[in-house]
Amino acid sequence: MKKLLSVLAIAVFTFSFSQTNVSVKSDKQQLEKVYNGGQAKFNKDLQNNLGHTANVFQALGDFKLNFSIDKDGKISDIKLFPQLFDQAFEREVKRDVLRMKKHFANNTNQKISVALNFSRDYIDSGNNGALLTNDNYATSQQSFCSTK
Repeated sequence: MKKLLSVLAIAVFTFSFSQTNVSVKSDKQQLEKVYNGGQAKFNKDLQNNLGHTANVFQALGDFKLNFSIDKDGKISDIKLFPQLFDQAFEREVKRDVLRMKKHFANNTNQKISVALNFSRDYIDSGNNGALLTNDNYATSQQSFCSTK
C-alpha cells in the first residue's frame, strides 16, 4: 500500500509541475513592418514572456490574442479569447504583452492577431510529429516559431 501511495504521489507531483510549452503563430507580413526585429524576434520575445505565466497557471489549449498598436507604438485593447472564468490568467497575459511595448515601431496604427498554443508536449514539425527527447530539443527549438 505504501508503494502504491508513493508512486501515485510522484506521478501527481510530476504532472503538476511539468513545464508548459508555448507556441506562437502570427501573420508574418503584418509583424515584419511593425515589430523591431521582425517576425522571428516577436515570436521569441512573446514565447519567453508567456513561458513563466503558462507554467504558473498550468495553461493548456489554444488561445487567440488580439491587440492594437497606436501611432505612438503603444499597445492597447488587449483581448484573449476564449475568455476564462478566472481573470488572473488574462491579466498576466496582458502584462506579458505590455512588456514588449518598446519594440513596436512608431507611426503604425494596426490591429494584430496572434494564435497561442499552450501544451506539455514538444513536437518537432520537421520530425513528422515525433516527440522530442532532451538530445534534439535544443536543435529544434526554432520549429515552434513557425508562421502560418
